[in-house]
Amino acid sequence: MALRKLTKDHIDILSEKKICIVEKSLSYMEELCDNQCGLLSAVLCIVDTNKRNHGDFLFRGKKLEVYGTSCLRQLDFERTAILITSDYYREAYEVVLDILGERAAGTDIFYFSNKETEYEEQYRSRYRNTDLQDIIIFRSGPHASSYIKGMDFADNARALFEHALQTGLNRRYELVWFVKDPNEFGQYAHIENVSFLSFDWSISDDQEERDAYYRALCLAKYIFFTDAYGFARNCRSDQTRIQLWHGCGFKTRVNFVRCENRYEYTTVISDLYADIHADIYGLRKDQVLVTGYAKQDWLFHPHRDDMGRLHIPEADRYIFWLPTFRSAQQNLGQLNEYRLKSETGLPIVDSVEQMDRLNALLTEKNIVLVVKLHPFQDRGMVHCGNCSNIHLVENEDLTVQDIPVNRLLGQADALISDYSSAAVDFMLLDRPIAFMLEDVERYEQSRGFVFDNIREWLPGKELTSFEDLCDFVEEIDRGDDTTADRRRMLKGRMHKYCDDRSCQRILEAFLDESIYN
Repeated sequence: MALRKLTKDHIDILSEKKICIVEKSLSYMEELCDNQCGLLSAVLCIVDTNKRNHGDFLFRGKKLEVYGTSCLRQLDFERTAILITSDYYREAYEVVLDILGERAAGTDIFYFSNKETEYEEQYRSRYRNTDLQDIIIFRSGPHASSYIKGMDFADNARALFEHALQTGLNRRYELVWFVKDPNEFGQYAHIENVSFLSFDWSISDDQEERDAYYRALCLAKYIFFTDAYGFARNCRSDQTRIQLWHGCGFKTRVNFVRCENRYEYTTVISDLYADIHADIYGLRKDQVLVTGYAKQDWLFHPHRDDMGRLHIPEADRYIFWLPTFRSAQQNLGQLNEYRLKSETGLPIVDSVEQMDRLNALLTEKNIVLVVKLHPFQDRGMVHCGNCSNIHLVENEDLTVQDIPVNRLLGQADALISDYSSAAVDFMLLDRPIAFMLEDVERYEQSRGFVFDNIREWLPGKELTSFEDLCDFVEEIDRGDDTTADRRRMLKGRMHKYCDDRSCQRILEAFLDESIYN
């Protein structure tokens, strides 16, 4: 049986059978169930090529089992139909054919595609024989369905874009951003060859908006993006997609997306991470370029007025703390982590009384502790009372003031982290780092690390108690850097470059080097 697009005409076929979903996409499943709510009750199981997704999967209150592709051989296809819910339905179909062999001829196999997929196929067909144009696309952050304000113009993609403007690349290329709301970026309206388009225009009913979006997507020579895994899924062979990611850190990625035709290249900070990322994402070594991360350049160019704009009080020294988020939902394709049970909402500082003691110590030493919350957190999750020398910064604060995190980190005298890639970035400044390891064993079991013996790879002081935290504050006050030798040794292994030229190296890897002459 040939692969068929699921339409209303096929619902009767599915209603009479059980359904095996292949390569689930949550957004597709949500849309499908919204339109055809009765189909969920007919779902027998889910097949996924990613072993990490196997097991129980809770969707809209129904527990579904996720199996590997071998389960397809055991299904009774007189009573079972296959429904592919993925942007990559053609690739998934080839997998099904390979598994079923001759049995595929008698099997009902459908795919469900949304409006965006349909539009993209139409425009790809329109532009198939049109020469690519001097267009560079930038995109950052999540899909519209998981949009967080500010994350669509951030991170490595933003750093690379700002560098492109500084070098005058817009005189040679049209620089196009895909964001949620282009109206928020009026400050760039006067700049030649720079435009902001909404990624919501991919399904817009406005013909002009949709044409603008797909013209850029289908004719751009280069596409630089951070996450947004599948938005450039059906590119031409002469288009080049570069996945910039967020960072090279310690944590194993959960529900990671392998390359599989989503992009041609990615960037990392060292040969060590080149091996790690090639393995995780299913890439060849020549697809992983050791350039450094674009946003690391910000560390070397802090803006002194950023602290005042965030109302961070003046002090002799600043310690920044970037706690990792711990309360993501389970079984929704998000991180499977647990909620901290601390009275304060922070690790190690378990009580308000301890928070007061910490603040008294900071006040005595004239040190301000800046707690940069995770984008999924807000002030309501952290309880620090009226502590004068503990300052909370939300993602929204940085968005309103238009301050990149790494630019702000450039002013930190020391960093407290746990397993965040921010600590790896901060190593470049050669300043003290401490790691909250209160939950290291539990975290290793639930999430995992890219390194065995994680403690051997942490370039800083280990904090496992409130007393350890206070000791670290004392060390910063005295100017002690007790882990400097260890940090510098690890920096030599984890970073190939220790400068502010990562953006330059990335652009030189793909574009004409003459832009720097």
